Amino acid sequence: MRFSTRDADNLLGITGSLAAEGITARAYPADVTDAKGLTSALERAAAELGRIGVLAYSPAPTFLSQAGQVPDPKALGFTPAAETTPDSVRPMFDMLVAGALTATAAVLPAMREAGDGALLFTTGTTALTPLPGMGDSGIALAGLRSWAQGLHNDLADEGVYVGHLSIGVPIIPGSGEGDPDSLADRWYRLARERRTFETTVGI
Repeated sequence: MRFSTRDADNLLGITGSLAAEGITARAYPADVTDAKGLTSALERAAAELGRIGVLAYSPAPTFLSQAGQVPDPKALGFTPAAETTPDSVRPMFDMLVAGALTATAAVLPAMREAGDGALLFTTGTTALTPLPGMGDSGIALAGLRSWAQGLHNDLADEGVYVGHLSIGVPIIPGSGEGDPDSLADRWYRLARERRTFETTVGI
């Protein structure tokens, strides 16, 4: 299974662009399936920049081709429900669920101590509705959503917000709902208003 990458070079390019606008930004590359490496990166960020007030956890498989079309799920290594096995689910679980648990464990204690913070989790359509050919994705994403909603309930009285955004459209610049800026604005409003646990786009 192939996963999308936000490698060090890409991150440095982004931080460089932000710095040119006068925004303080640093990159801390980590593999979300490497618990020690991910925890270390988050701890290093907190040590250098201060307490992490917002965690946005949004790793995703590579769904889009260069033309912006969604390819056959089997071409990406996904499996139909009837063909899903523990081995086919494990990579998705490690990336989406285990990584979220690790990242949250690294930042949540400081948020609870401060009585403020936000944990934001992004999923796709299969978190809510099964899709043909994506049985393993559904198990991981639905599990992540269920856990995040439970966490939302657990932390409701502690000043720490937990939110979920499920995206059911291709993420392509200039595509309306799927434009990255539009999605970022949706996340910003959800986290600022804190009135509900989740919102969806294209679902």
